[in-house]
Amino acid sequence: MSVKPETTDKSKKAIQVLRERRGGVPRELTDRNKQQDTIRKNITAALDEGSKTVPEISKQLELPMHEVFWYVMGLKKYGKVVEAEQVDGYFKYALVDNSQQVESKS
Repeated sequence: MSVKPETTDKSKKAIQVLRERRGGVPRELTDRNKQQDTIRKNITAALDEGSKTVPEISKQLELPMHEVFWYVMGLKKYGKVVEAEQVDGYFKYALVDNSQQVESKS
């Protein structure tokens, strides 16, 4: 029979108490995270077809341009998309080729 350290039991109890007090993760939060994940995947799928501007993505996905811009900037920040050429005052965004990312890190 193994004996668990007392600190583990205390921290486990503290975590359980916190979870009970909070009542778990709020449903609204999990729903919002799922929705954001879906939108990110849809934008990525749209860019998988080729480079597009924010208005083109917005029209294709039927989302407001400011919302699409917010997601695209997030994808750009984390290296998932890059700016391609500029068309009519808008940058076209394209997915980053994963093989290029691996080569640049080597």
